[in-house]
Amino acid sequence: MTLPIRESLLDHERDTYLSRQHPVSAQDALEAGGFCALEPIDCLLGCGQWGLAPQARAALGAFDLEALAHYPERFHETLLAPALLARFAGHGVTAEQLFLGHGSFNLLERIVHKLVRPGCMLGIGPQFAEVPSEWRAAGGTYQALPLEAPGCSLPLDAFESALAREHVALVYVDNPNNPLGCHFSRAAMERLATLCARRSTILVVDEALGDFIADEQSSIRLTTSHDNVVVTRSFSKALGLAAERVGYAFFSAPLAEHYRPIDVPFEPGLLAATLARETLRDPAFLEHVRAEVVWAKARIVRALGDAGLAVLPTHPGVSILTVHAPARDLRRQLRSRGVLVQAGSSFGRTHAAWDDSYCRLRIVARPLVPVLCERIRSLQ
Repeated sequence: MTLPIRESLLDHERDTYLSRQHPVSAQDALEAGGFCALEPIDCLLGCGQWGLAPQARAALGAFDLEALAHYPERFHETLLAPALLARFAGHGVTAEQLFLGHGSFNLLERIVHKLVRPGCMLGIGPQFAEVPSEWRAAGGTYQALPLEAPGCSLPLDAFESALAREHVALVYVDNPNNPLGCHFSRAAMERLATLCARRSTILVVDEALGDFIADEQSSIRLTTSHDNVVVTRSFSKALGLAAERVGYAFFSAPLAEHYRPIDVPFEPGLLAATLARETLRDPAFLEHVRAEVVWAKARIVRALGDAGLAVLPTHPGVSILTVHAPARDLRRQLRSRGVLVQAGSSFGRTHAAWDDSYCRLRIVARPLVPVLCERIRSLQ
């Protein structure tokens, strides 16, 4: 029997940690590799390591469980949306531009599969590979433009040339970049938005790691000055709500009108939206997380240098980084020390040169930093 499955899905596979074939826990990962003597330190998944905001914790204790029997507001008009609009009021955005979802990836998937016609997507290499993977599954093509050495800056001239050569439906940029943890300046993002606008190309900026950077550096303001920009963000990283799946996006006004008919009501759930609102009402928590990341990352970078490993350009406050050691399988070597990392080959579809001599590490919380640094130095 031949089922009517779209051809583009027949060879579709996840590119990174979302694969169902990957180990499901840190201990499973060590055992799968034959290394289980040490208590694992999970530097693999990119979720937050700094707990729940105190104000959100208090709200959880006071939450009326009976409310879960009813649907929440259709679009959280008086719950979560006002808190987000207040946070980014300085960017000039309005309620009509804001949309919520079950995590930012949920919104990105909807943009790819429902909003934009399949065609050519341009991205950067390396970058978060799941969005290009979804684009290919939707029937589109993907090309990555390598970040420019030595600082891993946006290849703006290459973007301009590529946009001039062929019609590009969508440009996708993760900022901060995953896996490097570097951040592209407001000026660079504004120039890219302008280049895309000249060619009627949509620019999607994935700011899943944006909370580690000052709000003033967000590309959200571009949604008020350009007609072609979408910015997605997440509560899963710095804000500590990965399990609750809370994401949101700001669309330029014309794109918002096109997206509105495919928006889905009652996302996220009531408990998730309540915790997210209370997290936003606790700005001291985010300040604490940002300071902890800067403290921990400096020490981890120093340990990597002591072990003779090169850290690629990265922002001091973003919770991930990439290490490179030519001709070495860094993922396997670190796993032998009980440290789980994301293999560089996971990003190979976005940058052909990336193999397992590269690996991405997530910054850990303060109590684990000394033992992690000790294990890293043992690689010398």
